[in-house]
Amino acid sequence: MPWAVWGCSLLGLSLWVGGFAQQPGAGQTAGAGVSPALRARRFLAGRVQAGGAGSAAALDAARRQHLAMEQGTGNSHPSEQRPLAGDPDREQGTVRAAARAAAQVNPLSTAWQAVGPMQIASQSYGNVTGRVTSVAIDAADPTGNTVYLGTTGGGVWKSTNAAGTAGSVVFTPLTDTLPVFSANAGGTAIPSLSIGAVSVGDGVVLAGTGDANDATDSYYGQGILRSTDGGATWTLAQESNDGVAGHHSFVGLGVAGFAWSSTTPKLVVAALSQSAEGVTVNAPDATYSVMGLYYSTDAGATWQMATVADGSQMVQQPEPLGTQGNAATAVVWNAVRQRFYAAVRFHGYYESTDGTSWTRTAHQPGTGLTATACPANPGAMGSANCPIFRGTLAVQAATGDTFALTVDANNLDQGLWQDVCGLTGGSCATNPIAFGKRLPSAAFEVGSGSTAIAQADYNQALAAVATGAGASADTLLFVGTVDLYRCSLAAGCVLRNTTNAVNGCAAPAKVSPAQHAVALLAGAGSPGTLPLVYVGNDGGLWRSTDGVNQQQTPCSPNDATHFENLNAGLGSLAEVVSFAQHPTDPATLVVGVGGNGTASTSAASTGAAWPQISAGEGGTVAIDQSTPGNWYVSIAAGVNLRYCGNGNACAAADFAGLPTIGHAQVDGDASLIDPPLLLDPEMASDVVIGTCRVWRGPAASGSAWPGSNAISAMLGGRKMRRAAGL
Repeated sequence: MPWAVWGCSLLGLSLWVGGFAQQPGAGQTAGAGVSPALRARRFLAGRVQAGGAGSAAALDAARRQHLAMEQGTGNSHPSEQRPLAGDPDREQGTVRAAARAAAQVNPLSTAWQAVGPMQIASQSYGNVTGRVTSVAIDAADPTGNTVYLGTTGGGVWKSTNAAGTAGSVVFTPLTDTLPVFSANAGGTAIPSLSIGAVSVGDGVVLAGTGDANDATDSYYGQGILRSTDGGATWTLAQESNDGVAGHHSFVGLGVAGFAWSSTTPKLVVAALSQSAEGVTVNAPDATYSVMGLYYSTDAGATWQMATVADGSQMVQQPEPLGTQGNAATAVVWNAVRQRFYAAVRFHGYYESTDGTSWTRTAHQPGTGLTATACPANPGAMGSANCPIFRGTLAVQAATGDTFALTVDANNLDQGLWQDVCGLTGGSCATNPIAFGKRLPSAAFEVGSGSTAIAQADYNQALAAVATGAGASADTLLFVGTVDLYRCSLAAGCVLRNTTNAVNGCAAPAKVSPAQHAVALLAGAGSPGTLPLVYVGNDGGLWRSTDGVNQQQTPCSPNDATHFENLNAGLGSLAEVVSFAQHPTDPATLVVGVGGNGTASTSAASTGAAWPQISAGEGGTVAIDQSTPGNWYVSIAAGVNLRYCGNGNACAAADFAGLPTIGHAQVDGDASLIDPPLLLDPEMASDVVIGTCRVWRGPAASGSAWPGSNAISAMLGGRKMRRAAGL
């Protein structure tokens, strides 16, 4: 019989910020009692106003009101005619009244200066910056030098020498300050630096705001950014124009990908998906924000909603009062088959010749995606019993082979499948697409009887490229999960783990975990038969100039020679959870940056990388303002505070081992992933920590923490029983 203890459950915010070990996605749990993701969603979703309107809607209304006050005019945006948050009549009246007010502009007079960290010198991976969600190589540059990055917290970045010497590669931010996000320039959109997908085609760069990865810090977007001059200037499309069916908003959603037709100039398809954080804060408009597939015939200047059918039943079509739609998790173009292919959550895989009309493929990748398990459900979301929560697609451009990787709502592997196009005379020998060959995928499953792919709802990438010629012609397949896997189809697709970041192998390749993006350029590697590879993950950007052609024993030190770290050419992308500053030396700072740990510096603003002093979850940090040599760092998720009394001399070894103040000191209370804490202003030798109640005790020692250190009753939580091991 398992033992049990009494604890408390906090119905509060819980974010895995900026790095690996994101909160579990659908069907997963973590920690004691209530899972972090569930606590986050309860907390955030509860922030609603009377009438059920969410805080995101209120922020949007306030933004429009602000613009109206500045401009002194009414109806500053067509959507002002739509219902706003709370009481529609009252809030519309507020906007009209504000529009009659004189312009009131009070900008900050002092410019903000970047302090850092630009990079963090991690203990295992070299320099890290933050999460890169998308990588796009500009096909107009055959050298592979022109590369665009989409990041979850730093917007869009560009390099024009990305294939050069690693130490000289420089990326420049393109979207930090845009007129389309400026109220002073007439914009009403809330600024968004969260990019789910970036793509280049027909001389146009598209960047979809809103991170479609399934994490509570996958922030929602404001629409699709578009640039016709290489990122110098941008416009923003926030909705589709569907004629008599009205407009459908992209606000509150995420963008999973773009695909460009090679036969119809300026035709591009966008996969609009779900932003987990957007759902928790009720960011999507309940009437107008609709996930699904959209197309543009003018290279992204304007958009229309596509129609998606299962036989005679409609899965998606433009309607005056739309539903929330169905998340499209991937879209690709197959130039050999001259078709688009897309994955739709809880429905399956679809195809289209024109991007406008889509039908369900007759042959689905795997035996589980049947019509019975995946009904059309017209006008509603698909069935949760349909085993596709996230599907990813890739096309080998030279052969036309198509690959699909699918996981269900519990991250259970539904198979890695290949459609063997069999290119003959410019077309595929077999039609329609078949997905008839299953490739081995056990390598990236968790094993021990489980077919789950760890956090595949959060990190999943797929890419294929031609290599060699004639009798040596081959396809290299790359699969990104927590690690990056590679196989040669000619050799039977024996997947090799090329990174081994967190599996006990000591990260020999020195590549950060949680792979989100893989971009390939055939024949641009060294030697020329191998591809150039760019990899984006939670730590930033890496490159391989030899197609990750590892030949020695897996997990050998030689693995690192096949990757190059490009993060020195990037700036800060990580989300700062907390920071502390020395009371008299402003250049001395300690910062917690979530999954990329905790870093410190005594030379802020110099641009030098900050050393990582703890690799665990970087949460709340503190410096004693009266005795600044006393530093306190969160070394893991939850209550895990470690003390060091050496000030600037504090190093990684000082924050290794057990916490000074841990779960035992707070009676095993459940807490946030990054629980709030501060040094007592009246007695800095004491720390105050918030779980589902408030605790206070000596900060430098956990030995004197009896149960009486709880200084409050339960706050908005409840007593609960926790079984051992949970």
